[in-house]
Amino acid sequence: MADGIMGISVIAQDWKGFVLGGCTRVKRNHMSVEWAELDALIKGITMAWSYNFDKIIFESDCVSLANCVRKNQEDITILGHKIKDTRGMLEIFTSAEVKWIGRNRNKVADSLYNLALSNHCNLNFSM
Repeated sequence: MADGIMGISVIAQDWKGFVLGGCTRVKRNHMSVEWAELDALIKGITMAWSYNFDKIIFESDCVSLANCVRKNQEDITILGHKIKDTRGMLEIFTSAEVKWIGRNRNKVADSLYNLALSNHCNLNFSM
C-alpha cells in the first residue's frame, strides 16, 4: 500500500500451474488487509465460477483471513458476516479450500499489482 492506494490481484491457474487469466484492481481508499484480501477472494470465486471449475483451491498470504474462512466460528463483526456470506459462495463448487501461502509465493500476483499501481489502472487478462 502506498499513499492510501492499495490493490488486489487474482490469478487463475489450472492444476498444472498454467495461468488461465487474472486481474488486478487498484483501490483508492483505506481498507484493512483483511477486507482487501476478502475482496480478492470474492473476485477469485467469481473468476473460478466463470471458468466452470468444480474443484478449487484459493490461496491467500493473509493468514488471519485464511483462518477465519477455514474455521467456521461465529463472528458478529461486519467482516465476520461478510466472511460467512463468502463461505456460502464456496458451496457452488464440488470442492473448495482456502489455504494460506507465504508472501514470497505470490510473485505473479505481486508483479501484476505493481504494474497496475505504477500505471494507476486496473488490468484484466485471459489466455
